[in-house]
Amino acid sequence: MIPTWQHPSPTRTRGAWPVWIALAALWLMTLAEQYWIYAVLFLAWAVYDLATGESHFIQRVTRGGEPVTYWLVVSTWILLTVLWLIYPYG
Repeated sequence: MIPTWQHPSPTRTRGAWPVWIALAALWLMTLAEQYWIYAVLFLAWAVYDLATGESHFIQRVTRGGEPVTYWLVVSTWILLTVLWLIYPYG
């Protein structure tokens, strides 16, 4: 049996450059004190979780399997988005 980390990924064919670009942009935005980027990240995670019906925070939770935990995580992403937009500097 192949460990899960060795399974081929459909997105792996592109290489890791999108991750490197995103990390560089995140660091540049942080160093430039443009903290609203975190609101964008939290919103993207919430939208992705809502679209897929699952969330990955510490472990995978699904809307059907653990609905209370799933909605708590998604609600947290949305609340953190709002908080980062209202209070971007803490």
